[in-house]
Amino acid sequence: MKKILLLPCLFLTLTVFAQNNSNSTPKKHELKLNVGYTLAELPEITYEYILSDESAIGTSVTFGFNEDDLKFALTPYYRFYFGQKKAAGFFAEAFSMLNVVEDEIYYLGASKVTNTETGLALGIAIGGKWITNNNWLFELYFGVGRNIINNESIDGVPRAGLTLGKRF
Repeated sequence: MKKILLLPCLFLTLTVFAQNNSNSTPKKHELKLNVGYTLAELPEITYEYILSDESAIGTSVTFGFNEDDLKFALTPYYRFYFGQKKAAGFFAEAFSMLNVVEDEIYYLGASKVTNTETGLALGIAIGGKWITNNNWLFELYFGVGRNIINNESIDGVPRAGLTLGKRF
């Protein structure tokens, strides 16, 4: 009789321990896709690392495949969250952006010259992040920055997003 009871008790103990162990690991990583930019043929992928309940750091990489001026942007940022959930709710963001812009200049003789410039911008943004119980997330944010290096071709840089992602 003891052997019969010992096996279910052992199984139950291992199951409870396994469930407790998997839930105790905090989810601190997020991977997101900016759907708004992707529809505009400027795909942007973002990785965010959660530092605490109220703050996170991250970086976004944007590639320009169309005829627009922007060809590449690397945007590291710091966010401070004001929501009730961990790293969710309303947030304020400070960012920098390394951007590569390509201009096409046409001369009188109809010759075209392509000019590529690299700039560095600093800026701020505000937005909101909503997260489900299954760690799927949605973000909406907007902001503006200003090029402080090589601002001849473009002075202001936008920061906007309609992103979908997953916390893991």
